[in-house]
Amino acid sequence: MKRTKSILRFALCDLQPDRGQSTIEILVAITILTVGIASAILVVSSSQSISVDAAESNAALRLAEGNIESANASLQLNFYGLTSNSSTQGEFLKETIVQDMDVHTKRVTSRVSWSTDPLRAQKVELVTLVTDWRSVQQTGGDTGGNQPGGNWKAAQTLGAVDLGSGESATDLDVINKVVYMTAVASNYEKADFFIVDATNGSNPAVRSSINTGPGLNAVDAISGYAFAANNSTTVQLQVIDTSDLNNPALVGSFTLPGVSGAGAIGNALFYADRKIYMGTDNAAGPEFHIIDVSDPRNPVGLGSKDIGMEVSAIYVKGNLAYVAVHDDPRLRIYDVSNPSNITQVGSFASGAQEPASLWLAGTTAYLGNEYGSQKEAFILDVSSSTSVQNRGSFNVGGDVNDIRVSGNLAFLATSDANAEFQVWDVSNPASSSLWGSFNFPQIASGIDYEDNLIYVAVRSNDALRIITSP
Repeated sequence: MKRTKSILRFALCDLQPDRGQSTIEILVAITILTVGIASAILVVSSSQSISVDAAESNAALRLAEGNIESANASLQLNFYGLTSNSSTQGEFLKETIVQDMDVHTKRVTSRVSWSTDPLRAQKVELVTLVTDWRSVQQTGGDTGGNQPGGNWKAAQTLGAVDLGSGESATDLDVINKVVYMTAVASNYEKADFFIVDATNGSNPAVRSSINTGPGLNAVDAISGYAFAANNSTTVQLQVIDTSDLNNPALVGSFTLPGVSGAGAIGNALFYADRKIYMGTDNAAGPEFHIIDVSDPRNPVGLGSKDIGMEVSAIYVKGNLAYVAVHDDPRLRIYDVSNPSNITQVGSFASGAQEPASLWLAGTTAYLGNEYGSQKEAFILDVSSSTSVQNRGSFNVGGDVNDIRVSGNLAFLATSDANAEFQVWDVSNPASSSLWGSFNFPQIASGIDYEDNLIYVAVRSNDALRIITSP
């Protein structure tokens, strides 16, 4: 303002009549006066605007940081319960955006937006990745790794392995590019458990194998051990020491108590928090069992549940076991916090088809059914275990024998004679779309995902197929 006053004094002085200025001189003086005042006002106005913007930005940043801290606290209490939300505080819109990156990782974006005036919308964003390390430990470190990248609409085979004549692959599990595979052989003398080194995905090779008995139907591996569902009515669980990848050894086994009959075979299993959750075919006695494997060489039964029908797939998260059953309701949710008193807390009836596979990603369950007159794949909201909601379904054209989901893509192992491997975009559960497929000589029986690679078990020659995106 000092400069303005100085200009004003100069202009007024020059306007005194006794100086005899001409009309032109007077106009020039008035112009100088006007420009000076306008410049001073502009400087003051700009300074005030910058000051206001800085204050609002700092306030927005503090709100965004508070949102992140609140989200982290909520994730510590209930990792899978946190969902996207928004609220207003004064002139600010606060948004917390939660995205599932993989089974155990979430991306949390804290966004605060506001408008200084209608033409100047502004925002502050903070982003963090949060991992549920408790679940990682529970599942033996099998996380799936990074989300899919590249063009999965143009998926291509990277490599393949033949397990040998008469070997029908049933399942697989991948940890750090080591593939643990199970099979049912043409006779009991052949191997039924294989370790494949897939460090070089374009040239995988069987590293070792063993024969455990009549064949294996499913596998779940952790560091140093593999647990397999045995195709036997008398010894349903096999424990294999895999600490030496070149020399796996059968070191333990377990007979499920109270079951008998032709259906008393190991059909499905899931490892979580030093326990094996196992399901059998339709048997006399309980079809769902919980086994303590904190000492893998000496399994101990903890409890069981008589379901009255075949158990085809199991997924365990925290104290809840999600069980796919060959009878409505097809999906049943059990509280397993007390293995000696397993109680049902929720369910979902998917119709006439019997389920064959199950996978969970965050608070979403993917249920794969056998082929029939109704849709074979369901996408379910299980954020409330007592009130499961159907978010969408789609036709596959065959049994969905296994399923893995990472990011917005679902990878299916099916019995469709022309598309045993399928990739679906499930970003909009109400309208999922088929991205691509492969035709194999036989049905795909198992599938796993790790770091943008898909591993498929096939009941034919080249029993292991490794698929990637260009």
